Amino acid sequence: MRVQISPPAPKKFINFLKYMLHQKNLSIVVSCIDYRFWPQALPLLKEKYGYFDLITIAGAIKNLTSPAKKESKKTLLENIGISIKLHHPHSIILVNHIDCGAYGGSKNFKSEKEEIEFHKKELEKAEKIIQKKFPQLTVKKEFLTVNKEKIKFSSEKN
Repeated sequence: MRVQISPPAPKKFINFLKYMLHQKNLSIVVSCIDYRFWPQALPLLKEKYGYFDLITIAGAIKNLTSPAKKESKKTLLENIGISIKLHHPHSIILVNHIDCGAYGGSKNFKSEKEEIEFHKKELEKAEKIIQKKFPQLTVKKEFLTVNKEKIKFSSEKN
């Protein structure tokens, strides 16, 4: 008697996996774990950039620019390297968001404008780190804000 532990993958799913192996526009997204943002942000990112490998870590880009522990930066860079090795992405999207607890939240800034400018500088620093370590990747940067309970990219108009 043969016992089957899990059902075989449906043919559509197998075809989807084969299709995904040949995607040319795959990216990597590095984003924070914050539940307030990712449920709305991920579909927006997929719409804007297509399919991507998702790397989530508390503080997102802070782990590159000013990690609390050296291991955090190493782990993040290793994960990016694994994505490159396995899936050959062409770009990386670095995502930070307003009121990030890893940076002390919005209360650490005098105004929203100051907070946004700070994060733009953080994203620029992170871009340089990524370009030096992974020159084959195109780096894109996004900063998420909230407008009337809707997540939006800082580059968008109200």
